Amino acid sequence: MDDSVLLLMLPPLMLVPVMGLLSMVRSTHKIGQELKRKSFHVCVGLASLSFPLVLNEPWKAMTGMALAVAWMTAVRILPCLQRHFGSVLQDCDRKSMGEVYFALSIGALILLTPDSPLLYIIPVMILTLADAAAAIIGRLISSQPLTGFLRGKSVAGCTAFFIVAAIICVAMLTIYTDLPAWQITIAALVVATATCLAEAVSRRGLDNLAIPLVAWAVLSALKLSAEPAVIAATNFGKSLGLLIGGEW
Repeated sequence: MDDSVLLLMLPPLMLVPVMGLLSMVRSTHKIGQELKRKSFHVCVGLASLSFPLVLNEPWKAMTGMALAVAWMTAVRILPCLQRHFGSVLQDCDRKSMGEVYFALSIGALILLTPDSPLLYIIPVMILTLADAAAAIIGRLISSQPLTGFLRGKSVAGCTAFFIVAAIICVAMLTIYTDLPAWQITIAALVVATATCLAEAVSRRGLDNLAIPLVAWAVLSALKLSAEPAVIAATNFGKSLGLLIGGEW
């Protein structure tokens, strides 16, 4: 069988051991369960940074993500799988399909950014790290709860999200582009604000879809994929490709 076909199994094969190991961890408190869920979130998000190197054609991206969704759906509905792998998908306070939205957003970004690695990397990192920081800090630190359409969120959680998202943007744009500092600062503030709002208004795991797509849309609107940014950004893809034997 062609190696490229075998690589389509990478997303679900990666999920199985991570879900199995984390599901073995006993959680008796809400924060413990949230830490377990977000540990899974971070592991999958960081691994997803390599997906464009192997799922580098539209049909591969769609097939790989479909297999991942199929596996996580099976874990939710089949008791035998749920017992051994399902606890990392359980939300303490609400029903959520966040893992499905996560896979959809990764697949969409791969299709939207075939020649712009940075426009994939930044949204995925914000989804992975800023969202996890908001969830954990929001539960650890007691702060003013928000009301209205932001109900269910807290000042501490939103602040943590904004700070982490801004740091990611500044770091990635500084390292992989030649943009001046003032443009990087403005871009970071705009992206962090937009994605923070997307996270705050999303419900039932929809933030896993909204955050990366909003980040991609804002970065695209700011024309950061134009020269010289795209030249510097491709260096990241080439470097990562050398590490795992692929090519972006």
